[in-house]
Amino acid sequence: MIFVFLSLLGSGCFLGNLPHFPNLHPQVDLAGKVIDALSGEGVVGAEVILRDFPERSDVTASDGSFFLPLVPSGRQVILVSVFGYAPKSEIVEVPETGSFSVEIALLPLLGKVVGFVFDENGQPLSSVTVTLDGEESTQSNENGAFSFEEVPIGGHVLVFEKEGYLPSVEEITVEEDSVVVLEVTLLQPTGSVKASGNQRER
Repeated sequence: MIFVFLSLLGSGCFLGNLPHFPNLHPQVDLAGKVIDALSGEGVVGAEVILRDFPERSDVTASDGSFFLPLVPSGRQVILVSVFGYAPKSEIVEVPETGSFSVEIALLPLLGKVVGFVFDENGQPLSSVTVTLDGEESTQSNENGAFSFEEVPIGGHVLVFEKEGYLPSVEEITVEEDSVVVLEVTLLQPTGSVKASGNQRER
C-alpha cells in the first residue's frame, strides 16, 4: 500500500492537491530615467544593462527614460554608459511586487577652454564677445584673455565678435580633463577677410 501511494505521488496524481510554492525570485517591471548630474536634464542614448541579466537592457529615449521588464527582485546592479559621461554602476533593491522606478544621475566628462584674442598688430583685444555653441558667452579682459570652465567633451564652436572687427569662428575639440588653448586674431574690415586661430592642448 505504501509502495502504491509513493508511486502515485511520484507520477503526479496528487500534485494538484499540493500547495503552490511561490517563485523564489519574483519579477517586476523596472522603469527609470538617466539624468545629467549637473543640469538635471535627461540623457539620451545611454545604454542601461542589468549586470547579472544582460539580456535585460534598453537605450534611453530623448527624455532619458528607459524600461527593463521582468527584473528579478532583490539587490540588482544597473550599468549605465554613454559618450560624454563617466560610466556608473547603480545598486538598487527591487521589490517583490508592484512597480519600481529609479533615477540615475551621470557626471559629465569635462574639460576647459582658455584663450587670447589679438588684433592684426598682435595687441590684446578686450571686450571681445566669445560665444560657446551659441549659448554661453563671455568677454575677453584687458589682456585679451577669456575662459570657459566645465566644458563637456566633444566638438564645440566658438564665435568671436567685436564692433569694428570681422567676426571669427573657431571649431575645437575638448577632451576629458584637458585644457584647450586658443590664440585668435581678429581683423578689421579693411584687412584680410580671414581671421586666424591656433588650437593646442596641454
